[in-house]
Amino acid sequence: MSLWRRSLQGLSPLEARIDLQMLQDGWRTSPSSLLGQFLALVALLWIVRDWPLPSWQWLWPSLMLLTLWTAVVRAVRHFRRFGITQSGYSHWRLALLGWHALQSLGWGMLAMALLDVASLEWRLTLVAAVIVYGYTLMLVTVHDWGAAFLGSIPLVLLAAFKLLWAQSPSATYLALVMLLSMTTCQVVSLSISRRLREGLLLRHENADLVLQLREEIDKVTQAKARAEQADQQKSEFFASASHDLRQPLHVLALLSNALRTWVEPQQGRPLLDKMQTALSSLSGMFDKMFDLARLDAQRLDYQPQAQALDAMWHRLDSEFSVLCADKGLRWSLEPTREWVLTDTHVLERILRNLLNNAVRYTEHGEVRLRARARGPWVMCQVWDTGLGIQPQHRHRIFEDYFQASNEGRLSSEGLGLGLAVVRRLSMLGPTPIKVLSRPGRGSVFSVRVPRLVPVASVPTPTPAPAPRPASPPGPTRSPMAPTAPMATAPTPPPGSAQTSQGVVVLVDDDPDVLEGTALVLKQHGWQVAAATTPDSAMDALVTLQAEGQMPEGDMPCALISDHRLGLDINGLDALRQLRYEFGEHLPAYLVTGELSGTLSAQAHHDRVVVLPKPIDVPDLLERLARIRHDLQHDEHLSH
Repeated sequence: MSLWRRSLQGLSPLEARIDLQMLQDGWRTSPSSLLGQFLALVALLWIVRDWPLPSWQWLWPSLMLLTLWTAVVRAVRHFRRFGITQSGYSHWRLALLGWHALQSLGWGMLAMALLDVASLEWRLTLVAAVIVYGYTLMLVTVHDWGAAFLGSIPLVLLAAFKLLWAQSPSATYLALVMLLSMTTCQVVSLSISRRLREGLLLRHENADLVLQLREEIDKVTQAKARAEQADQQKSEFFASASHDLRQPLHVLALLSNALRTWVEPQQGRPLLDKMQTALSSLSGMFDKMFDLARLDAQRLDYQPQAQALDAMWHRLDSEFSVLCADKGLRWSLEPTREWVLTDTHVLERILRNLLNNAVRYTEHGEVRLRARARGPWVMCQVWDTGLGIQPQHRHRIFEDYFQASNEGRLSSEGLGLGLAVVRRLSMLGPTPIKVLSRPGRGSVFSVRVPRLVPVASVPTPTPAPAPRPASPPGPTRSPMAPTAPMATAPTPPPGSAQTSQGVVVLVDDDPDVLEGTALVLKQHGWQVAAATTPDSAMDALVTLQAEGQMPEGDMPCALISDHRLGLDINGLDALRQLRYEFGEHLPAYLVTGELSGTLSAQAHHDRVVVLPKPIDVPDLLERLARIRHDLQHDEHLSH
């Protein structure tokens, strides 16, 4: 959809139909953000009520936004009642673009007023909020680049102008970071919008061909092949775009974590925590979308092998006992000694998605995981005492984006892709899913896997589960996230001196990621030899030794490398080269947005830990802290 197109004149009937459909999608999905923006405006005005700011400077932009939102709500009611015809395209198109432009202008004027009196800490928070607004708008209006452009550019330009007008180095730096970040966002948004339109065009073309050539078998077969090719191209695009879309999220996660030491604890930290929660939610949405894309593009292989369920049970127990305790639910896990023939990664991802669904839709009562032997099969079952599923919805719960209990399409309830991922994963192998549910009483999802009986095994009674102490609340993990323990590393106050923890070698071809990761590590006491290539990283390490920041002859404590380096080698090759120089047993971490089974297997063979993008900063710091503790322990024993 062109940014300046105001009518459907001059377009083919198919292109006109697609543009009309995309305009209808814009009016159908964009209003879902109004409630969140209203709450954000109320919270912001509550925070700045005591700031030395004349009331009129924040009052009239706020009134402008409220008036605009009221008009939009009325327009949406009219749209839902009557829809949009081709003759009304121009009016509704201009209304949509004008809405987003005026909304961005209102926020921009409010940002200018606040930046004029804000401290450095609040400027950092407001800039981060502008960036989050731009990325969230990109996700909501991903099908319409014109709305995404007009909805963010006025805000960014006004805020950047105000920062540049301050004529201070820190304000200028913040303005440049904001402009670069939003430029990246707009480039990605334009690429996705074009690909989505091309995909819709191919899909409608194929549908027309099928209708026209229904009586000719050979032509119907050809049309079906083209439809499958179009769908495959769409899936291939999303699967390939995983790295490019995760990269700005990865940078934003690093920068938001680096801001934590500079934000005032009582007022700024809650906003920063909310921003990081929004980033986690956005990352989870991308994970689900790309899981579907990888499955549709057949990039996941089913590799069954003999597995004992008790190890998987232990991993799921350590994660969901915390999630249930955080929500006030009882967590029940029945130990098992069964062996099955399955792909461990596929089965664990199915169960993790089912358990996340059970926790999300259970407000009171219990979530239970158990396994039961049934002849040649083992039934892995997830029970809950949640809302249950209405009979008329039971056949639709595995469809993409279907949510029976989220008619308002609240973003906090996810995208409705969890069970769609489960359905696709179950089709990879002999793992059919069975559902039993009673509305108001709860549901049980059963996954059937082939059972194995170990040779010369002696049946032993299953011990009763030991009583568990109450688990403290913990952070919610994404269904596809690793199950390593997570803890927040201690945060040093700004400007405080720290004893060097050691040296970490960092390799990444993206300057923003390289700078952000190095900044976070340095804030927590690590010396960083950062470069875009392994050879340059070794030179940076020599520079540290020459400057006296690292004793000559010492070795680095850990290696970190991005997977896609834009070189003739990838991240695993870079880590092998660095290990050859510094020691084969040196801990190594590979940061990547490609969570394929082949890459995981290669990393496991090389004893490399894979960290998915966007990176979990507290988890990385905890891993490095454990490495430092082990080194100190070894030094103590040697003395």
